[in-house]
Amino acid sequence: MRIGIISDIHGNLPGLEACMNALEKEDVDQIVCLGDLVQFGPFPAEVIDLLQRGDIDVVQGNCDRAVAKGRDRTGDSFENVHWEQLSSEMLQWTREQITPEQKRYLKKLPAELRYNVGSRRILCVHGLPGNICGTIQRSASVEVYDLMLERNSCDILILGHTHEPFLQPRGRRMIINPGSIGGGTLPGEATMAVLDISEENTTASVCWHRIPFDSALYEKRYRHENIPELFLKSILLGRDPRGKWHTDDYTRRQKWAEL
Repeated sequence: MRIGIISDIHGNLPGLEACMNALEKEDVDQIVCLGDLVQFGPFPAEVIDLLQRGDIDVVQGNCDRAVAKGRDRTGDSFENVHWEQLSSEMLQWTREQITPEQKRYLKKLPAELRYNVGSRRILCVHGLPGNICGTIQRSASVEVYDLMLERNSCDILILGHTHEPFLQPRGRRMIINPGSIGGGTLPGEATMAVLDISEENTTASVCWHRIPFDSALYEKRYRHENIPELFLKSILLGRDPRGKWHTDDYTRRQKWAEL
């Protein structure tokens, strides 16, 4: 069974469409989305519509929850107060773009999804199990990873939220993060993953894909909406909209300083 994994769309319709086209070519059997359909990007309503039309399994992200419940904050941690304030402005704008039906859709999204493929138990969440904004550190001890898998009764744990591609193999078990479509993981590119599980011997492998998208279309719509320039800059130059850099490439940081 081949499972396409996407996460953190953040209102990036061109990125989502590019990933959906790529997953169709990958001939996946199922697509799972780890949440955060909205916030930071200019196409929140269109992203919801596309995922609904595709009948894709989706878990609720913290941004989805904030929009659905009419909150002023997403629960994210930002590099500074200015970025957090701009996020609140963007959150209000996002709430105004979606219909009552779309709001109900976001509100009803589940906190987790579970699948069984052969003897493999798969758990999909946005942040961490039981903590929608939770993150796991790359520097965590192997005992932490093992305990997380054991306590949540899964062999494969699939996480989003951080926007960073991640793999932690633990023997026949593993923890996976596909990166993001609209979270500034790469400049003008989305990332996604494909999990391949043999239903005969339940061996599992995962691969990541970098997917270019129409950043010119994204930028045109973004500027038309007259929303905070900061988050457009993050997508174009590859920086997390919460402020973190996902790379040590200082040429990107230099470009950021020049704009």
